[in-house]
Amino acid sequence: MSTKRKADPSRDHHQRLELFERWNRITNKMIRSESLPRDFGTGDQLFPSEIHTLCVIGTASGINITDLSVRLGVTKGAISKIAKKMAEKDLIERYQEPGNDKEILLRLTPKGKRAYLGHEKLQEIAFERLATEMKNLTDEQNVFLFRVFEVMEEMIDSTLLEKGADPVCPLKGSVRLCPGRVKGARTVMDRIGKKT
Repeated sequence: MSTKRKADPSRDHHQRLELFERWNRITNKMIRSESLPRDFGTGDQLFPSEIHTLCVIGTASGINITDLSVRLGVTKGAISKIAKKMAEKDLIERYQEPGNDKEILLRLTPKGKRAYLGHEKLQEIAFERLATEMKNLTDEQNVFLFRVFEVMEEMIDSTLLEKGADPVCPLKGSVRLCPGRVKGARTVMDRIGKKT
């Protein structure tokens, strides 16, 4: 017994338009929210780009600029500027391993850990509903959902390439080099208890 419905081109077209309108609305709201700073318990107003950088460093202490830029999907130059600002605010420190004079590594300071934990608490509250919904998904539904996001990211990467911009997260066959697994990083699926 098949669960597929008969194709209705007009209905399918309407649903696609509705989906893209919603995606545009979500994207616009995310862009708007990226311009608003917030205090995460340190007295500093941190922009989303700063706190997101801080969070990756918090989950992958000892990460280098290159890996951090790939994880966040931004250029190394942008990460270097953010890292410099965060070091000036005493949120992160730059260091080198003994015997390696070339690679600069990043880790949180105690103040940075306070901001990271403050962000984690706010995220936990904000994403409680989403996490609850995701726990109720089957493995197949999770795979499908992640595939949709993968296709959307690939579409954006293609558009950036067409416009001459570097999408930062390169593709190599069907294996994406940028998400999730850099030096012990936790993914959203790890956080909600699902295996990826």
